[in-house]
Amino acid sequence: MSERRLPEPKIRDEFRRELRAHLMREAAITLTPKRRENAWTAWLRPSLAAGLAALVLVIGAGSTAAGSVPGDLTFGLKRAIEEVRVALTFDEVERVRVLAELTDQRLSELERVAARDDKAPTASEEYALAVTRFRAAVDALQEAAPEDKSELAQDVADLAREKHEIILEQLKDRLSAKAKESVDRATVEEQRDTPQTTKDKDKQGKKGQGTPTTPGSENATPRPNERTNAPRTSPPARRP
Repeated sequence: MSERRLPEPKIRDEFRRELRAHLMREAAITLTPKRRENAWTAWLRPSLAAGLAALVLVIGAGSTAAGSVPGDLTFGLKRAIEEVRVALTFDEVERVRVLAELTDQRLSELERVAARDDKAPTASEEYALAVTRFRAAVDALQEAAPEDKSELAQDVADLAREKHEIILEQLKDRLSAKAKESVDRATVEEQRDTPQTTKDKDKQGKKGQGTPTTPGSENATPRPNERTNAPRTSPPARRP
């Protein structure tokens, strides 16, 4: 019985082209060098993501804190942002102006919650603290700075006092007794004399004074050489 030989297999041209194209695509992917990440890059990528997320949260919280009042949860963040602003103000007079603006802000917040017994006392205390800090900055500047800066600080203090007196006059009937205690303390602090005011009063007092005299000198008998310049008379002649 003779053996039957099978025909020799042949690869079709179409199959050969598809196989070659597939192998070339796989080779391109397999042989492409991968970017190696070191420990620093591996740590930095999640840190950047966390930093961006925190920045988004801070921006969102900051916009919410901007409208907060003393007693709100976000008021602490608002105060922290204000402290950064004060710390980055290096000019002494400009820093006094910034503290004056923050004092105005505390009074504005008190005006918003004046009728609320749960927040008005806290807001009035924050206002009193802002006034104390502002006036302390004015005093420090007037004690150490040249006269021109001292006068500028005094102008800021006078303007702030005038504005605050007008607003507090409108608020006095709306505040509770507990809130009025802090407001009264702040009013006394603003009405006291600053070093510049004391200097001005001293200058005016010196201008109004005449020539200083020694105590008791107004009743003292003048010495012979200190008498009036009346003409001297010769003693009467003796009769023989």
